[in-house]
Amino acid sequence: MRAYAEALWGSWRPSDTVETLDPTGHEIVEVEGNPCGCIAVSWHPDHLFIAKLYIGPEHQGRGIGALVLRAKTSLAAERGLPTKLSVLTSNPADRFYKREGFTLEAETAERRRFSKAVA
Repeated sequence: MRAYAEALWGSWRPSDTVETLDPTGHEIVEVEGNPCGCIAVSWHPDHLFIAKLYIGPEHQGRGIGALVLRAKTSLAAERGLPTKLSVLTSNPADRFYKREGFTLEAETAERRRFSKAVA
């Protein structure tokens, strides 16, 4: 995320510190017992919001992020809810989300907002 923030805003400012991080909704993604990323979600009455989906660079391109994303969108669909998320415009992950069935809902100079309807 640092590179995307710097590309967009010119500097990096961590959003959380050890003292301020609220781990509610965060899950560690593991492969063979080793951490390789994390996902953070929040449930709302009308949708599931994916706040973070990070897979370490050395684990990207292996389908791990897609597997984790599909698991969460499936849970939302079971509840009859769409899934929503946003991506910094400097982050090329929007291609990944489009491949996974998300559609662009809105765009600002900073973010692209996506949603995936209940199938």
